Amino acid sequence: MTLQFAAITSFFGQLKDRFKFYHETKVLEEKLSLISQVEGNQGVELIYPYDFKDKYQTKTQLEKNRLIGAAVNVDIKGEMIWNQRSLTALSAETRKKAFDYIAQGVEMSRFLGANLVTVCPLQDGYDYHFEIDYEKSWQYLIDGLKEVAQSNPDVRISIEYKFQEPLSHYLVGTAFNALYVCLKANVPNLGVTLDFGHALQAGENPAETMTILARENKLFHVHINDNDGKWDWDLISGSRNLMSYLEFLYMMKKIDYRGWIALDVTPRHRNPIEIFSTSIYITKKLAKLAERLDEFPLQESMEKDSPQLIIRKIYDELIK
Repeated sequence: MTLQFAAITSFFGQLKDRFKFYHETKVLEEKLSLISQVEGNQGVELIYPYDFKDKYQTKTQLEKNRLIGAAVNVDIKGEMIWNQRSLTALSAETRKKAFDYIAQGVEMSRFLGANLVTVCPLQDGYDYHFEIDYEKSWQYLIDGLKEVAQSNPDVRISIEYKFQEPLSHYLVGTAFNALYVCLKANVPNLGVTLDFGHALQAGENPAETMTILARENKLFHVHINDNDGKWDWDLISGSRNLMSYLEFLYMMKKIDYRGWIALDVTPRHRNPIEIFSTSIYITKKLAKLAERLDEFPLQESMEKDSPQLIIRKIYDELIK
């Protein structure tokens, strides 16, 4: 199994939560310099529009730091204009701007040779019953994404789903909601970003979700991290849910996933180079074990409906 890791630039600048700020503000050049020091990392997931003030300078800085532009993450949540939703806003002008942002992100992705855009519509949902017209909102979402995907058939556009935060409920809150959008739009270059922590937060088993998305040829991108299932903490990969993460990596091998693995880990008050390097270190260690699981009594365990067989063998390997 070939593992290609990419760091998301936003985690190498200033971070904040509901209570305080962490780290100093940094320009893209400083962020890429830090990312280049992450052990085992090859690529970068850049944020549009913030990392593209000058696209030629962005490309130059990537080359200087020997990093590959893996994907462009289009931000349609941070600016004031998105306060009343983006892709599903009541205002046709606001909706158009949101889809124009995605189209512009597509251009940046094409310019870097990544040909992959991921977008997490974190303002397209609701807090209250009777707040939105569900029928209209879903139609806006499907029609808009279909149009932008059809207009750019050479670039894959990937929907990142999330169960909640900052809103209490999202239209694209689960993998299956995201898959529904893709199947209804029915364009080959519209797919799904599977974030390990978002799957946990949505009550999903990430390995099973990966299997279903792969069956439909809609697994376009992967984000790794970890949490307690209650909140999207973006912890070090494999630090809380080891067995779930091992199964996730095993399924990644089984489906022969060859895309980028983006590290969506929040270092907050810790050293981002060390936190990201540790996520890669753990992932590589568990991936080696995942490569060997077919040598264990895995199929026998499934056929006999005896999960204890494979669980014991895994722990024999983990604890010697």
